[in-house]
Amino acid sequence: MLAATTRIAHELHELPELPELPELQEQHEQQLDDTPILQIMEGAPHGILIASAVQGGTALYANAKLGDIFGTRVSTGPGELYAASTAIFDRNGEPLAFEDSPLGITLRTRRPASAELQYRIPGEPVRWMDITTTPLDCPRRGPVAVAYIHDISSRRHAALELDEANRRLGQQLDDLTWVHRLTEELTEDASLEDTLERVLAEGAQLLHAEFGVARVLDEQGQMRTRAVHGVPPGKPEMHQALQEIGPQHLLVADILSEGGSTIIEDVLNHPSIGQELRDLARSTGFRALYALALPGAGGKPVAAVAWAFAQAGRPTSRQRQLTETYCRFAGQIAENNHLYEREHAIASTLQQSMLAPRLPDVPGLQIAACSLPGAQGMQAGGDWYDVVAFDDGTAGLALGDVMGKGLGAAAAMGQMRTALRSYALVEGQDPAAVLTDLNALTVDMSLTDMATVLYAHIDPAARRAVLASAGHCPPLLVDGEGARFLRAGQGVPLGVVDDWSAEQEAVELAPGSLLILYTDGLVERRGEELGVGLERLRQSALAAPTEVGELCAWLMHDCLDEGVGPDDVAILAVRLR
Repeated sequence: MLAATTRIAHELHELPELPELPELQEQHEQQLDDTPILQIMEGAPHGILIASAVQGGTALYANAKLGDIFGTRVSTGPGELYAASTAIFDRNGEPLAFEDSPLGITLRTRRPASAELQYRIPGEPVRWMDITTTPLDCPRRGPVAVAYIHDISSRRHAALELDEANRRLGQQLDDLTWVHRLTEELTEDASLEDTLERVLAEGAQLLHAEFGVARVLDEQGQMRTRAVHGVPPGKPEMHQALQEIGPQHLLVADILSEGGSTIIEDVLNHPSIGQELRDLARSTGFRALYALALPGAGGKPVAAVAWAFAQAGRPTSRQRQLTETYCRFAGQIAENNHLYEREHAIASTLQQSMLAPRLPDVPGLQIAACSLPGAQGMQAGGDWYDVVAFDDGTAGLALGDVMGKGLGAAAAMGQMRTALRSYALVEGQDPAAVLTDLNALTVDMSLTDMATVLYAHIDPAARRAVLASAGHCPPLLVDGEGARFLRAGQGVPLGVVDDWSAEQEAVELAPGSLLILYTDGLVERRGEELGVGLERLRQSALAAPTEVGELCAWLMHDCLDEGVGPDDVAILAVRLR
């Protein structure tokens, strides 16, 4: 290339003085055609252009290959090279002035230059050019330069396609990561409302929606609103209005049955929208709607979610695809939460029905009891209590905790409570014997793998209590000497061994003594040693109201975070008059 450039400059230098244009151009072309070097340039595999600075930019010579590259013959008219530069753009696609192009720079500065450029003609594919320019040493001709032009369109288009493929792949990976992260977060939600609220919030962020509402199919097949998103504080009327956005308004009853979706781009002008929904859109400030079914594991819809937009329009295909993928996973989680919710309601009802509806009156004793289902988690536990009044004026107090959750635990709790009451009526003054019989039944009938039970027989006349425990929390005794935990004849939990036994403990009770039985939900907290919770209960009992009827509420509030806990709690308290 360097040798060819030197030869071109030499032959241009040997040409006679050129007349004024246009005669200069015609004569110059004829003389160049006669030079041997041009025969070589005509056979070059790349485009070659010789240009001067006359009238801003004039082509003196262009080989045939250059015409093939541009798809047209390069004009050698005076200044036409400069005029044609409007089709030149830099590699970023921005317009490029001729003087800033490699050829313009070389003509202006007499220095070599190179760049990748785009050649754009309306209605034609973009052509990519790799251009290198070199100045020619022709003092009598003024600034002259030669440009070597390679068509790299196919290479650039292939690179752009690869970049686009990589971009799409990266976006897909980002989308999958997004869905995976959000799905994992959904599994942390303990209730159906929590799940639906998270789906609405994440969907609104992805779709750029202002409002959202989620509805769930109840046992009667009716859609009930369970979550609303995007209502500003202090707008209860708007909250109520958004609750009315349901499938009957969104025309998706058929689509919901198929687990699909629907889009209403303009609620105010949609031909099938009723006046009720139009009025709702005006009052709450939305214009477009996008609704989806949340399918369960079998594909049957368990809920519907809808997002409302302030402006008319529709989500992009990527937004819809992401949202629908997310909702497929969310539907299965919502279905599980819904099933757990139903089981929790059944188990809670069963559990409460098996507790003593009212405590018996025992002369000389004040007795109070309460139970609190766990605020976290979806299933009821097996905490229970019972009081048996004997004909001789004594009483038997029992409190237990069956391992596990749900219907199984509630059923086992009911069986154990019934059995203990029967054993207590036979040998209630011997707590160890009662628990021994209960363990034999538990093992024989496989009621549960493990249960803790505390049973106490109290004689108010003798001011005496006898206690036995099967792995249960130690009872707390509060009297004139303070508050202390009793060893209570500890044995292993029921259901663990075939032959259960424990040494029961007798305790003398002073007048006014308070005995508190409780389950572990009252004293256990995650990440905290049990001793801390026991001491918290002891201090709380010392400061508790004297009236036993107020004691349970006091302990619940004082020992639990804001009066609620992650596990079920049962308390049974008795005060000697």
